[in-house]
Amino acid sequence: MNPHVVVAGLAVVDIIGKPVNLRRPPKKGGLQQIDLLTVTTGGNVSNVGIDLVKLGFRVAAITRVGNDSLGRFLLQEFEEHGLETSGVFVDQDAQTSATFVSVDGAGERTFFHTRGCMARFRARDVLAHMRLVGGAEWFVFGYLGLLPEIHKDLPSLFRTIRKRTGCRILLDTGGVPPRMNRRALAELLSSVDCFVPSFEEAVRLTGEKTAETIIRAFRAAGARGIVGVKLGAKGCYVAEEDRGMYIPARRVRSVVDTTGAGDAFVAGFVGSLIKGRDAFDAARIANAVAASCVTAVGASTAIRKFETYLP
Repeated sequence: MNPHVVVAGLAVVDIIGKPVNLRRPPKKGGLQQIDLLTVTTGGNVSNVGIDLVKLGFRVAAITRVGNDSLGRFLLQEFEEHGLETSGVFVDQDAQTSATFVSVDGAGERTFFHTRGCMARFRARDVLAHMRLVGGAEWFVFGYLGLLPEIHKDLPSLFRTIRKRTGCRILLDTGGVPPRMNRRALAELLSSVDCFVPSFEEAVRLTGEKTAETIIRAFRAAGARGIVGVKLGAKGCYVAEEDRGMYIPARRVRSVVDTTGAGDAFVAGFVGSLIKGRDAFDAARIANAVAASCVTAVGASTAIRKFETYLP
C-alpha cells in the first residue's frame, strides 16, 4: 500500500547523555560520570517518521546513511518500526550523521553535531523517488536549517512535487540557514501547504515579535494554507485562511527529556490533518503528542496510538 506520508531530509543517530552539567564540565583530560547514556534515532526523518508509524500511519523515508555501524543501526530501527526504506541511500564515502545530545537536570538539551553524509543530501535524492512521493498524502521535509546546501533548490523541488503529484507539503525548520533572506523565504512559503516553525525561528525569519505579526509577515511573503508558530510550553498559534487562534499546551507533570518534542508536534499535526481535522483541532492533538514526548528519554519512546490523544 502507498504511504500516508513521505518524510525526507535529515536522519541522524542521537547519543543522549543525562544529566550533563555543562556549567561545571570536567577538567581537561578528566572524567564526569552521568546516570544514563542512550543511543537512539534522531532527525526529522527518524523522529517524525517513527512517531507517525507509532500513531498508526504508513510512512516512507527518503534520506542518506553511511555504510557504517551507525547507518546500519538507523536502517534497522526504521525497518523494525515499519518505515519503508527503499528511499534510503547508503553513502559509501561519508559517515552517518550523528549528534551528541547533553540533557541537563531540567530536561533542556545542548547539541554537538557531525553532519557526515547529510552534507551530500540534495534534491535529486528526492526526485529519484517520486513514485513514493506521488503515492503519499503528505511530503514532510526537514530540517531546513541543518541542510543549507539544499535550501536554494527547495522551491523548485516543491513546485515539481506539486506539479507531478497531489501530495501536500510541510516544511520543518530545525534552525534557519545563515543566508536566508525575505526573498528566499517568500519562494519557500509560496511552495508549501503547512509551515509552523518555533517562535525563535519565526522571529529570525521575519523580524517580528508576536505570533500575530509573524503570521501576517508569512502571509505577506506568500504563505498559503496553514501557518503557525510553536510556542514551547505555552502551546502554539495556528492560522488557516483568515482565522488564527492560540492553542494552549497540554500540561505535563514531569518533564524528563525535551528531545523530539517539535517533531512529535509535526507528527501529531500531520496525522490529524490526514484524519480530516481542521488546523485548530490538529494543533490541539499535536500539543498532546508533544506533551507525551517529553515524559520519557528519547524522541519517540512515549508516543502512542493516535486515538490516545483525542479529546
